[in-house]
Amino acid sequence: MTSDNPTNLTFDRLAIGRVTVPKQKPADRVKNFDETYLSLNLDIAIVEAMRCIDCPSAPCMEACPVHNDIPAALKRLEDGDILGAAAKFRETSTLPEMCGRLCPQESLCEGACVVGFAIRPDGSSQPPVAIGRLESFITDNQRKMTGGFPVQMRLPSTGRQVAIVGSGPAGLTVA
Repeated sequence: MTSDNPTNLTFDRLAIGRVTVPKQKPADRVKNFDETYLSLNLDIAIVEAMRCIDCPSAPCMEACPVHNDIPAALKRLEDGDILGAAAKFRETSTLPEMCGRLCPQESLCEGACVVGFAIRPDGSSQPPVAIGRLESFITDNQRKMTGGFPVQMRLPSTGRQVAIVGSGPAGLTVA
């Protein structure tokens, strides 16, 4: 970034275009069950994270059903701290791997992202920060770096049993 002035820094960040997330070609997709979107690399993910202007009101956090601290996670990614970014997402979300893929970000966090609404000095507009793709990138790389999913500490048994109905995110989290 070219300035220490917060206003100029925001304009610098708004000038960064959204990174196009690579996809499998349709001819390849029909032959496999791999994800449609291909993985980002660290450099591209950092550039996309730099697009976050760290708004004081953080409407992306308010729009997120689990209120992930998205600006803080993206700042950690921008600094190259993938494990720190993953830890920030895991503070409020037990399944960030799934949220980054299945959550309708376009109508939630990305739909509220100020970067998508901001009018640039040249009058142009850009899509919002690719929050879902970055969340997937962060958690996938955390898993690669640590050799698996993080295991949360189990509380001591109370001797009681419960039944869990449902196999959605809440049921899987409780299980």
